[in-house]
Amino acid sequence: MAPSGPLADDAAKLSATKQRLLEKWLAGGGRTAGPTVPRRARPDAAVLSFAQERLWFLAQLHPGNPYHNMVEAIRLRGPLDRDALRRSLEHLIDRHEALRTVFDVHDGEPRQLFPARQPLALAEGAPPAPGEDVAERLREVSQRPFDLTRGPLIRFDLTPLGPDEHVLMVTMHHLVGDGMSMGILFRELYACYEAATAGRPFPQLAELHVTYGDFAEWQRGLLRGAELERRLAHWRDVLREPLPNLDRLADRPRRGATSLQAVSRAFRLSAEVSDGLRTLARDHQATLFMVLLAGFKTLMHRRTGGTDIVTGSVVHGRDLPETENLVGFFANTLALRADLSGDPSFTDVLDRVRRMCLEAYAHRDTPIEVLAAELRPGRNHGDNPLFQAAVVEENVAGEARMGDLEVGAFDFGLDTSEFDLVLHYWETDGRVEGGVRASADLFDPASVDRFTAELEALFAAVLADPRRPVSALPLPAAPAAPARPEPEPVAAPETAAGGTPDLTPTEREVAAVWREVLGLREIDPNEDFFEAGGHSLRAVRVLLRLRERLGVDLPVQVFFEARTVTALAAVFDRARGAAHEPAEDPHDTAALTADAVLDPDVTCADSTPHDPRRTADPEHVLLTGATSFLGAHLLARLLDRTTARVHCLVEADDPAEAADALEQALARYGVSVPWERVAPLPGSLREPRLGLSPIAFARLAATVDVIHHAGCDANLALPYAELRAANVGGTTEVLRLAARDRVKAVHYVSSPGVLFDRDAEPGTLAPDGRVPADRVLPSGYVRTRWAAEELVDAARERGVPVSVYRPGRLGGDSTTGVGDPDSAFGRFLGACVRLGAVPAYGPDADFDLVPVDHVAAALVELALKADALGGTYHLAHPVRTRFADVVERLRAAGHPLTETDPEEWSRAVAADVLEPGADGDESVASVAALAGASRGMPGFGSLRLDVTGTLRALAGAVPCPPVDGPLLDRYLDHLAAAGPLPSPAGSRTPGSEIVI
Repeated sequence: MAPSGPLADDAAKLSATKQRLLEKWLAGGGRTAGPTVPRRARPDAAVLSFAQERLWFLAQLHPGNPYHNMVEAIRLRGPLDRDALRRSLEHLIDRHEALRTVFDVHDGEPRQLFPARQPLALAEGAPPAPGEDVAERLREVSQRPFDLTRGPLIRFDLTPLGPDEHVLMVTMHHLVGDGMSMGILFRELYACYEAATAGRPFPQLAELHVTYGDFAEWQRGLLRGAELERRLAHWRDVLREPLPNLDRLADRPRRGATSLQAVSRAFRLSAEVSDGLRTLARDHQATLFMVLLAGFKTLMHRRTGGTDIVTGSVVHGRDLPETENLVGFFANTLALRADLSGDPSFTDVLDRVRRMCLEAYAHRDTPIEVLAAELRPGRNHGDNPLFQAAVVEENVAGEARMGDLEVGAFDFGLDTSEFDLVLHYWETDGRVEGGVRASADLFDPASVDRFTAELEALFAAVLADPRRPVSALPLPAAPAAPARPEPEPVAAPETAAGGTPDLTPTEREVAAVWREVLGLREIDPNEDFFEAGGHSLRAVRVLLRLRERLGVDLPVQVFFEARTVTALAAVFDRARGAAHEPAEDPHDTAALTADAVLDPDVTCADSTPHDPRRTADPEHVLLTGATSFLGAHLLARLLDRTTARVHCLVEADDPAEAADALEQALARYGVSVPWERVAPLPGSLREPRLGLSPIAFARLAATVDVIHHAGCDANLALPYAELRAANVGGTTEVLRLAARDRVKAVHYVSSPGVLFDRDAEPGTLAPDGRVPADRVLPSGYVRTRWAAEELVDAARERGVPVSVYRPGRLGGDSTTGVGDPDSAFGRFLGACVRLGAVPAYGPDADFDLVPVDHVAAALVELALKADALGGTYHLAHPVRTRFADVVERLRAAGHPLTETDPEEWSRAVAADVLEPGADGDESVASVAALAGASRGMPGFGSLRLDVTGTLRALAGAVPCPPVDGPLLDRYLDHLAAAGPLPSPAGSRTPGSEIVI
């Protein structure tokens, strides 16, 4: 059978030299003969190929989703011998091992099994009723899901259209076949049916020396170590970050998971243009595919202005002679990256595309799933992490015969697409035809119409002058965008008594304050505050001014839920209409309780049990939150106390960005680490699978031995809804990772706030304390942490070993004094110095302050002790710090401070924020924001953690440094150097007492 694909077209018309080159590529990419595929040792089972593995993971994430059902239908005209058809199909299922495949999980790993027999799934439907749409019936039937564990994973549906006319639809799960597999299946079916109807034995089909299971085992054994590194070297350079995307081409951004629906438009070139493109290809020793790809990239360049264009294409993947006639999932996709900078002519673009294609074909045998997992490109929610646009050649079957039957295609309009934007093409009677298909999630139908028309026009323009710069190629004029009504602005009132008649009185007050704070003359009542130039500190100023005018004090969280004049005014109206503080949304507790239920898919049932030896001596550790203050110190301590390689999940789109963010965080906190044992991992706690692709998530699950989950969104001003994804969803994904493959220990950093009961007086908090959902503190941050701890408890019950750590108030490093300049305590001290006053909490007021390096050291020490696993530990200082001692050290540093009533101090903070002029001191404004966010929270010094169990478990291994005068001085020196604390004239030089 002659291979098909992008390089096969026009082979007969190329020069002899070019044809020999094409034959060389098609025979095996110009490589020397490599090892043949051997028979596997175990005949009834095999590992999954790389392509199967990715698809299997997607199937687990979306069970029952028909997206990966491959469907082909043919129309049969003539008298049909149903018995011959059945016997022929049974023979082919017995012949091809892939068609009998089922899947299960063994020791936490997916595998494929091959029963000796698999029943034929052949359904014979009834003739269509009058007026019934047969195509619609077939579409519905084709979308039925497969049971991957039981099979069969191929089914046949026979629908009579008349006495001598039928439609045979074949639906195959992509796990066991690909497009070329369909071609092999139909070709062999035609031959077998012809023999069966003639009374002859089945013909001698091409001998199958190996099976797809043999290929999967061979591929897994081949692509590792030095061989894998050799193949990756080329692609690391080609697919270096950043990779471009379709954002500037699409009509709207991608939001969440794809719906899989597509918009398709027919693409057809005239015979004259088709011949001209073939001639152009021949003149440049290229192929028709290369010419079409060059045009596709040129149009993307014209539409987006981008010069770095990555598209993809599909290759059949059957380069080895023994795989040529096998049914199985061999197809691979190639990433084709071209540079269109310098305003090239189309012939220049074609030459660049030709070179790019030849290089890609020389390295086409590296599965794209391996590239995605190893190179870890920037995240996107699409099905392919390396590219989202493609050009694909189709081999459309013409008229054929199956015995006495005439065979033709039957199109029933199934419209889905693996890519966000793809040009499918084929040749019919010398003309290039096909279709442009685009994701309905990203593109409007009118945009697909325009792209298709422009692509057809571009090829005609190219033939008129191939050497014309692509920037000057004429394209059809874009249709005028529909006029959108301008939003009605809120004009400034002419007099104090004036106003805008269509606004309520409260809306007018809110709009007036917005104008003052944002410095704008007009405000759209439906405009987002933050898009109009606002930020969190300006939001504080708005709320304080509205408190003065409307007599209602609201927490800053409301601004993140009511971002417009209209929405915020409605909140104030509801609050003023209540006789007391606005009641909590009655659905809030129910939603919180629902979020605290762990996904039933997080289970250890099919995983290898936890190995305690990995706790004491891990080789690979996953750390979330490494860019946070505590996380940076945890990273340093893990690297110091173990020989493990630490994989740091960082909120980033690509590895370079992740490494930069981690490096900046470590420098900010004065932490040094051996970089050769650090692996920055771009991802996100806010996204499913931690923002990783299915195969990357699975590889991480199979690699890491221990997980330290210190990452969270700790913005106290944000509402629950905005923190939920990172703090609740992220914890779910961490637990999912821990339960997968090999059960792994999790060390979860929580918050002591989950122990505060809103209806009870705070006291000493025991590690095993619990608070019901309806009495959790009214803080979005605390509520997300409460829900996360509930998930952790559920995971413990399912067999995941989880230790929980609740740190107290973090101070700086006990040696250097370097702390977190953005900490609430640092901002609080900065506000005190700016105001020249401190709250008078009394001579006995004390609070917890514990050096961050001690917390990190104690946590890692406990994590390495197998007998401590599964406990809950408070990481606080056993000796509390007197607030008067901190005030004394501030005064000794040259800061004149008076004591004032705490309520008076809070009013002074608000007054300072409201001073006219610039936005004011950031520390004071942030303290005002924190005060608003902390309404209903326990007062200063209320946090008292029972550390008895922690001290007992540590057994003196990690003594806690005293927070004495010299250490407080080091803390204050760093705060002065970092910015939150003004350095007074005449005070000692920052750092003069720091001990290195």
